[in-house]
Amino acid sequence: MHAADAHLDWGDESTSWWSGKAAAAAAADGGGGAAAPPPAAAAARAGKAGKESEKLPLQQRLLNGILNVSNVPYSSFVPHPITPLHKVDAQIKQLWLLVLYIIIARATPALRVGIAAAVAGLSILCLPRRLWVSQLQRLGFICGLILLFTAIGSDSVPPLLQQHSLPGSMEGLNMRLAPDTPYSYVLLDLGGFVTVTRRSVNLAITAAALTFCALQSASLCLVTTPGEEMALALGRWLAPLRPLGVPTQRIAFTLLLSLRFMSLVFEEVRNLCLGLAARGVDWRAQGGRGSLEILGRLVVRLFGNLFARSEKISQAMVVRGFLGPQQHHLYLMRSNETTLLGNVGALALLVALCAAVAYVR
Repeated sequence: MHAADAHLDWGDESTSWWSGKAAAAAAADGGGGAAAPPPAAAAARAGKAGKESEKLPLQQRLLNGILNVSNVPYSSFVPHPITPLHKVDAQIKQLWLLVLYIIIARATPALRVGIAAAVAGLSILCLPRRLWVSQLQRLGFICGLILLFTAIGSDSVPPLLQQHSLPGSMEGLNMRLAPDTPYSYVLLDLGGFVTVTRRSVNLAITAAALTFCALQSASLCLVTTPGEEMALALGRWLAPLRPLGVPTQRIAFTLLLSLRFMSLVFEEVRNLCLGLAARGVDWRAQGGRGSLEILGRLVVRLFGNLFARSEKISQAMVVRGFLGPQQHHLYLMRSNETTLLGNVGALALLVALCAAVAYVR
């Protein structure tokens, strides 16, 4: 009983001691004001850290970007969450890819932009946020550069053409017919150095939209479809060519190995970049020449490691009894069953898209 009372008394004394210290500190801060408040100090430290990150050399920023990119499994199947694309057969997805590329090449610029926006919206709806944010940011940046440089550079240099017809003055056509509606082929001309025309804009939209849809639609298919199903679907599409001597099974098996090996490439790139980042290289002291030497060594090491891994994979396949694609049978693990409603809906949307493009043209 006495021990408990003593423990309580000690707790009261310690509480009063801490309260006295807190009151003294508060009085000192209120009277003198010499110490900065903690939120302001934290904000100052955050600002200083932001300025230091902005001062990072270009090589370090590129290295950080590669590390972030290699975290995204572009070729890895993601079984959850289950989306409507998971319930569509792999053959229908491959048909969608083929028709989509043809439509973009033959559609109007407005339709190309609309199709690219639809692919981006489908990625947002079907992919997890950690995937589509990184993919759309980097792919949008690349397509933006393609759009800009194609629009500026395709018609900036005038072609060297030789005139084969007589001038209008020699044919008696001294009057210029004014068009009923204003039309200008050149949209932007900055002193002859930068020229943007209707043809260059059309070519830029086509290149950017085709690049975006090709890469992002392929990513959608790979994320929502296992690699084995993609290989089997390709083999079924190529089956009519088998009587002509086309090695359809070998082509399908090559696709499967390529999809499996892509994840190993990303893993190897990440390991090399992590090792380089852990060494704390002073990029400012290396300069441009030193950075190129380091890059060359990394590329040589990367290909050496990839060739070594491929050799080990081939030896493991031979040891396990692999005799060739003709005698090999794929064992599928059906993680998400396809549904008749999903397949019919995908085909109906494809027919509607083709009809809309034909109507607009």
